[in-house]
Amino acid sequence: MTFQEFKEKHQKTAVQEVSSSTPKNPVVSVMVQTYQQKDFIRECLDGILMQKTTFDFEILIGEDGSRDGTREICLEYANNFPGKIRLFLHHRENQIKVLGEATSNFNAFYNFYSARGNYIAFCEGDDFWEDPLKLQKQVDFLKFNTEFIFTYHRVDSVNENSQSIPGLEDYTQPELDIPSEDLLKGVYHPLLLSICFRNVLEEIPREMTQVINVDTFLLSLLGRYGKAKFLREIKPAKYRKHSGGIWSTRGKKMKYLSKIITFRELSRFYHRQEDVVLNEFYFNKLKSSYKMLINHYLKNGNLVSAAKSLVKLLMLRNKSQESRVKSQEPRKKRREK
Repeated sequence: MTFQEFKEKHQKTAVQEVSSSTPKNPVVSVMVQTYQQKDFIRECLDGILMQKTTFDFEILIGEDGSRDGTREICLEYANNFPGKIRLFLHHRENQIKVLGEATSNFNAFYNFYSARGNYIAFCEGDDFWEDPLKLQKQVDFLKFNTEFIFTYHRVDSVNENSQSIPGLEDYTQPELDIPSEDLLKGVYHPLLLSICFRNVLEEIPREMTQVINVDTFLLSLLGRYGKAKFLREIKPAKYRKHSGGIWSTRGKKMKYLSKIITFRELSRFYHRQEDVVLNEFYFNKLKSSYKMLINHYLKNGNLVSAAKSLVKLLMLRNKSQESRVKSQEPRKKRREK
């Protein structure tokens, strides 16, 4: 999906870009998506602006129509740092909904299409970096190690007051080099705020715009281009866990449903790419997620929802069997000839 196709499909109101004087050919583009984060956005932007580099970088802020003062803070920073910041003012009617919920997908993908850098880094508006040499260290490594598609580093969790808290929500940040095969299958899941990757994706797969777990999809895509390097020498980035966090506010049901959609779209994408192995892999993960959702419904006495999900699971199995039969038909015909 090209940028033009993306806007034609999802943009209802034109996005306003605030005037800036950022470099036309930066080495790194740092993507910041923010909404209703007035208490955190300054710490986020300060952590990026303090980066000490021998190269130019740009900060792309996607402000998603906040009403709590976040937009005003972003405008303040854009006016004070016009040579570093490109600010995009978004409108709520452009949001892409998944499972009936508004997501930040339009904001994030608009930033991605607008990025000019050879490398891309992330820092959501409620997270922040502490190492002023983070970008320099990551780019230096990638520059001389072309077999790696991205680098990443440690992450610590902090609360609303930026105080450290133990552990991440559902998993531990891996601390090892990750082969491309494991990236493709999502074996490890480094957090995006620690990642700096080569800007190799010219277009966004249409399936990727329809998921909540965009990071899961992105890591699999990057695995097609190389492996990942863990850089221990970079100070941990700070991942904020708070009541307004998107993922932390979802219950188990929504998390299962989100995984179902992610694995479904990944399976469809790899089917379209004629990658039989990954198509089958994510199709099996899709079926496993349905089973977990059904068990969740049963434990909570929701028999109707469990039965509906079971029907969907059985339909998936039937479709899988039908597709296998169709894929075998050409072979049979060739043998007959």
